[in-house]
Amino acid sequence: MKHVTAAEYNDLVQARDELDRLLAIINRPEIAAFLRGTHVEAIHQVERWGVAHDRAKRPADWFWLIGYLAGKALHAQDAGDKEKAMHHCISTAGALYNWHSAISGTDTRMCPGRSDLAEVVDAAFPAESVL
Repeated sequence: MKHVTAAEYNDLVQARDELDRLLAIINRPEIAAFLRGTHVEAIHQVERWGVAHDRAKRPADWFWLIGYLAGKALHAQDAGDKEKAMHHCISTAGALYNWHSAISGTDTRMCPGRSDLAEVVDAAFPAESVL
């Protein structure tokens, strides 16, 4: 077992505090700053669901995800929950950001292409493959 000095321990505590601060930024729903919130939400989605999850998406999968999230915004606004509606608008925009990144290949976390999982699903359920 290795012992750390007081200075090393303080460095570790500071690093952990910084990690906690950054995670709080990424995982906090943003409702006021739309563009900043969209970017942070896009990062949160990748961290939450993983790269392989998005690489397996086809265009129709992205379309239905966007519709689902936009529907959540619609229902929240109809219910009078302004903050939740604004958050769902930003989460929808974050998904659009990630779809745009997947198409353009500009964001390496969301590179276009099919995952091995998508190939397995296509082989197992050929009648449900989208052409």
